Amino acid sequence: MLNIQKACRTLGTAATILGLALTGSASAYAATQSSPIQTLQKDMPKNWGKWGQDDEIGALNYLDTKQVKRGLAAAQKGEKFMLQLPMIHGVGPVFPGRVPVMHFMSQDEGLYSANKSAPLDGGMKYSDDAVFMYLQGTTHVDALGHAWYGNEVYNGKSSDTTVHGHSFVSIDKLGEQGIVGRGILLDIGRLKGDSNHRLAPNECVTLDDIKSAQKEQKVSVEKRDILVIRTGSMGRFYDESDAKNWSALTEPGLCYSKELVTWIDNMEIPVIAADNLAVEKSFQNIDGQDYVIPLHGALIRDLGVVLTELYWLDDLAEASARDGQYTFFFSATPMKMEGGTGSPVNPLVIR
Repeated sequence: MLNIQKACRTLGTAATILGLALTGSASAYAATQSSPIQTLQKDMPKNWGKWGQDDEIGALNYLDTKQVKRGLAAAQKGEKFMLQLPMIHGVGPVFPGRVPVMHFMSQDEGLYSANKSAPLDGGMKYSDDAVFMYLQGTTHVDALGHAWYGNEVYNGKSSDTTVHGHSFVSIDKLGEQGIVGRGILLDIGRLKGDSNHRLAPNECVTLDDIKSAQKEQKVSVEKRDILVIRTGSMGRFYDESDAKNWSALTEPGLCYSKELVTWIDNMEIPVIAADNLAVEKSFQNIDGQDYVIPLHGALIRDLGVVLTELYWLDDLAEASARDGQYTFFFSATPMKMEGGTGSPVNPLVIR
């Protein structure tokens, strides 16, 4: 179980470092028409126009009625797992530059006992509250307009569509569609992690690791599966004996390779979920060039693959390791926040 109350830590230093990195990157390429990610992704596959010029759900088009039924058939025991991290005031892992959820009571017994509010007619009392949070400040789904490079978002639309809220590929489009299908857990932390089944900081998850996990778990990723990748990062964050080894800047995760991107495209993977901040390792060096979240460009912008992050997977992983069932019914539906870049979600798995 999560050790919640002892998990709070600050990310101010991380935010500063990342801010400097991003500022430096922006200034370096502001005057050019091309950037390293554009060069890296040249001649790589794109799904622009595959489902029409105005498509706003990308690879979720793969999750048709057949895939919904296939997902339902994967539920064998009726055992359910809720994969959202807890939302607690001031506590939780967030990407540098964001702050954890802030929760405030606007009405409670304190107002009544201080004679600042009176019960309703007939004597009833009630509580009320409000929250300030980044839409990606807990377990969440990224909109297809959340990340891009150059001057175009997914499907070739101008990046000007992001100004003052997304007028194209915002999160409400995914909320109207929902995410339902067959999920498969790839427990990379158990495959090559430490005694707690957690990958080391800065460790890459590669296509070879995905293939090795399938072999070790005696399962096969099938076309249009929803990939659920466990690194062990959230277990580290909430473990007071291991939390000192957690940092937003050094989380393990998927690392970019053209082979990986091509495999995801060929397998028609609609969604990738993971127990870290970005699905991928946030900072990567590819052929001597530094990149921040390059797979977000390759997957979200170019292929329309939906990324969903900050999952609690340890309980699911323990159950799967005990009985060898790594496939399941998977469901996650973002909130229909018009113009939003992402949405909190409480994903449901039924094995």
